[in-house]
Amino acid sequence: MSQDEAIMHEHLRYATRSKGDKMMVTIPDYFTCHKQTPFFKLDSVPAALLSWHNTRAGVYARLSVMRGGICFTGFRGETQEIEREVIVAAGQFLVAPPQYWHKIALLTDDTCFNLDFFSDPQLHDTTE
Repeated sequence: MSQDEAIMHEHLRYATRSKGDKMMVTIPDYFTCHKQTPFFKLDSVPAALLSWHNTRAGVYARLSVMRGGICFTGFRGETQEIEREVIVAAGQFLVAPPQYWHKIALLTDDTCFNLDFFSDPQLHDTTE
């Protein structure tokens, strides 16, 4: 396992719930939200979110679904080998750890969601 993979796995915690496997990631308590996106819908979601990409080093991304649903697909490291798929329904959220490769797919035409990005306030540039 590479150092990057070890760091990623250090941040991942998994829990089993009655409705199947869920990816459980905790944002450190001292991290702060440094960026929020607008609410995205089918006609406004950036294409980059729908394709294979990762979160930046030191940054956690929280996906919050307000309406509809999203399929979050996580990959093993920089490979495109699927590690897990998680359905995030309206009223739910999911946190992707730093440098985690993933993509999303909107499950309904009325899906509405946004993203919040968290990092160590001593390390991020507050002018973003």
